[in-house]
Amino acid sequence: MPRDYYEVLGVAKDATSDEIKSAYRKLAKQYHPDVSQEAKETAEAKFKEISEAYEVLSDSEKRSIYDQYGHAGVNQQFSNGGFSWDDFTHYNDISDIFGDIFGSMFGGGRRQSRSANSPRSGESLRYDAEIDLSDVLNGKSIEVSVPHTSNCPDCHGTGGKDGNVHTCRQCGGTGQVQTVRRTAFGQMVSVDMCPTCRGSGSSFEERCPKCRGQGRVQKTTKVSVSIPKGVQDGSRLRVPGAGDAGYNGGPAGDLFVVVHVRPDSVFERDGVNLWTGVTTTYPRLVLGGSEEVRTLEGEKALLKIPAGTQVGSVLRIQGKGLPRPGGGIRGDLFVRVRIDVPSKVSELEKEYLRKLDEGAGGAAPKSTGTKSRIKKKLGV
Repeated sequence: MPRDYYEVLGVAKDATSDEIKSAYRKLAKQYHPDVSQEAKETAEAKFKEISEAYEVLSDSEKRSIYDQYGHAGVNQQFSNGGFSWDDFTHYNDISDIFGDIFGSMFGGGRRQSRSANSPRSGESLRYDAEIDLSDVLNGKSIEVSVPHTSNCPDCHGTGGKDGNVHTCRQCGGTGQVQTVRRTAFGQMVSVDMCPTCRGSGSSFEERCPKCRGQGRVQKTTKVSVSIPKGVQDGSRLRVPGAGDAGYNGGPAGDLFVVVHVRPDSVFERDGVNLWTGVTTTYPRLVLGGSEEVRTLEGEKALLKIPAGTQVGSVLRIQGKGLPRPGGGIRGDLFVRVRIDVPSKVSELEKEYLRKLDEGAGGAAPKSTGTKSRIKKKLGV
């Protein structure tokens, strides 16, 4: 017994016409015998099954009869009391699904595609450029050497010697040739690029010696690229028309410059903000003070350290980060505070540190001769 049509297409019984068409398109691409990975007989059977379901459910009258009477009702709508390819009416849908791959199917009218000899743009190219973090701050103009194709100057892109060409005799100037073959579903017409003119629609008696009939030559052009301030790592900058030459008078492709920002040894980027570190002293953490911090510009900015600042604390210097793309207020510079613990100290320093440790967190120790000597030597 035939399967339920809704089950075949994998749609609900209240599915809309758009949902039914979408389900059919997906299954048709999967089970068409020319593209299916299954055995030809299996694919043909499945493709016919989903096409039968689509024929019924896409037609409001047939669908209504099927919903009331099932398969027995719709079989009367088919010419031989059962579905055959002669009953299939959706040639245009099939042609839309497979486009230029399959062209016309089932003997129906061929779907017209864009002529192969119409103007087409050339291929776009990619260039990877590395810049420093300082270039993000200031912006930069670079010059890159781009290998690409260009229309042959001798034949003006025609491929014929001195530019002399004529209409291709094999394709009649269309740039396409048709191949007709029969399948289990009827006649299929496939459209391919003309092998003689390679889709240009034009041919020549004698090829151009400079480009050897290709119509294009290789060259290297220096292109100036402006990298804006605040550019993000991985950004793509487009240079129109700096790619490969177009076909049949079409425009050249574009050049896309992908920007990579090198890691910096001092600063770490976080969007428009920068991070760095500063080494200070224990007394400045306890009592407060200041330190000079180098900025990305190479200048020195004064960082105020509040009293009681902890090791590892993060302090901020406003406006010393990176510019925002397109201008505007700059980001900030965040500074992580650290101290440098010496590996070697003098005996005097050791004695003073011991006394300092004895008084840490409690009452200050009484003065001793040793402490007086230390204070005298330290000038305190």
